[in-house]
Order: sequence, then structure tokens, then C-alpha cells
Amino acid sequence: MNAATERMTEVLKARDWNFEVDEENQMINTGCRGENGQWKIRAGGVTNYTCAILSRFPIDCPQPKRPLCAELLTRINFMLPVGCFEMDLEDGQIFFKTNMPYNQELPECELLDNLLICNISSMDHYLPVIMQVIYAGVGPAKALADLKKANEKTKQAKTKSSKAKLTGPSRFQMN
Repeated sequence: MNAATERMTEVLKARDWNFEVDEENQMINTGCRGENGQWKIRAGGVTNYTCAILSRFPIDCPQPKRPLCAELLTRINFMLPVGCFEMDLEDGQIFFKTNMPYNQELPECELLDNLLICNISSMDHYLPVIMQVIYAGVGPAKALADLKKANEKTKQAKTKSSKAKLTGPSRFQMN
């Protein structure tokens, strides 16, 4: 197993997540269940100097919906500070990808854990919007506008609430 994949196993062990190591591809396979769905994750060293985390959207986009889904993913990617959504136009597979380049020294576990949280948070956040475009016939711009409105309502509700709610990494579970 390459060094980056080995370091990623340390991150997942610290989170007490179950995972399998694909020795042939030198990658880790695991899963995640967020607030909006569940999906598979592949993580590890993809080159000698890059560690990647790939969250696979739970379904493949059907052929007739791929142009709209491609537009949606482009709109989402334009807003993202870290990571990107990708879709294989041949088979409709959708991934959210985050990666971290490094030199001779591997990234610290804390950085890789942050990369993991960024990845799964983004997948969980946009999963319902992608589903709306694929299955509910909602256009990409409207789906994102609706998400923005929902986020604003949630923010307002949180500021009005007297009780603090836990957010962040603890809301995710291994699959």
C-alpha cells in the first residue's frame, strides 16, 4: 500500500470507520451516510504526490438528464472553494472529488481528515439538488436558487434558536 493510502487508513481508524483496502489499486473503499443520503467513498494516494477522496453519487445519471446535470454540476463547481463534481458523460457516474498534493512529506492526519469532511459535507449538501434535477424535472438554476433559500431559512432558524445544535463531522456516519 502506498504511503498516502496508509495515512488515510489512520484517519479512518481514528474516526472508527469500517473500510477495505483495495491492494490492487492501492485505494481505500468505504461508505458514508449523511443527512441527505448514503454513498460510497474511495480514498488514498493516486500518484506519488497526491492524495484524493472520491465520493460516488449513489446513482448514475440517466442519459436524457446528462446535459441538465452537467449544467448543474458546472454551476455548483463555480461556487465551490474546494473540490469539484465530475460526471462521466458515457455512463452517467457522478463523483465529488477533493485532492491534496504534497511533496516528500505526507499531509498530517488532521489535514486529511479536514479534506474528508469537506468532501462528504459537499456531497451531502448537494445530493438533494442533483436528485431534483435528475428525477423531479427541476432546472439547474431553480434547484440551486431553492437550495440557497432553504439555507437562508436554516440560518435564520439557527440564529433564532436558543439551543446550540452540533454541526460538523459528527453528523456523518460510516455506511
